[in-house]
Amino acid sequence: MLHSDHAQPDLTRYILATPVEVVHHLASIARSGHMVTVFSNKGKTFILTRFLEVDAKRGVLLLDWGADPATNEQLLASERNVFVCSPDGVKTQFVTSAARKVMLDSGPAFEVDLPEQVIKLQRREFFRIQTPVSNPVSCHIADYPGRPLDLVLFDISLGGCSLWLPAPHAPGFDLGQKYQNCSFELKPLGSLRVGIEIRHRLTTQLRNGNEAVRAGCAFLNMTPSSETLVQRYVGQLERERRALVG
Repeated sequence: MLHSDHAQPDLTRYILATPVEVVHHLASIARSGHMVTVFSNKGKTFILTRFLEVDAKRGVLLLDWGADPATNEQLLASERNVFVCSPDGVKTQFVTSAARKVMLDSGPAFEVDLPEQVIKLQRREFFRIQTPVSNPVSCHIADYPGRPLDLVLFDISLGGCSLWLPAPHAPGFDLGQKYQNCSFELKPLGSLRVGIEIRHRLTTQLRNGNEAVRAGCAFLNMTPSSETLVQRYVGQLERERRALVG
């Protein structure tokens, strides 16, 4: 599981628990064609896929077959799978039992039993994960007034990121401020080019007693390929974090 900005008990009010609600929501994701990340084998592996069909009569969900045979086999061998996606900025998460291989007219596909419940979070409640301190990620703001500016990331999610400001009262980071020409090097996966909008500021005290300010930003103009890149990067960080923990 990725870290949440909110306490777990709050999730109860976002749970879709009736079969009609579950089918309706998953069918809308299938129609949208959004990418879905499936974490398998206790989070050690993941696959990016799309929903092909929600079959309410049979109680199953059909998923696109992956391009990598080894990853496909890892998913088939996993007893419990966590699905995560964010269509239109609304975070969706659910758990299923093992996936099965089925043959369709178009070729092989995965089939899983429909989940009993789905967590559907609001736009602001993305799961965030901290970026590595040892190998920091920078946000290059090309349209910062006067000269381009590079800021270090504190964390990242599909919805946005937190940036360390160069000084507590650095100009140009008022709430609502937008920058359209920003780039992030998400090594080794590629470069993310998006806009950002400042949504909040948080003052924290460092170990040396000095104050530092983080600006919470929402990503602007995200494309499906940008979402996929961030999903893959977040998945990579989560796997690395799990490996360090244990």
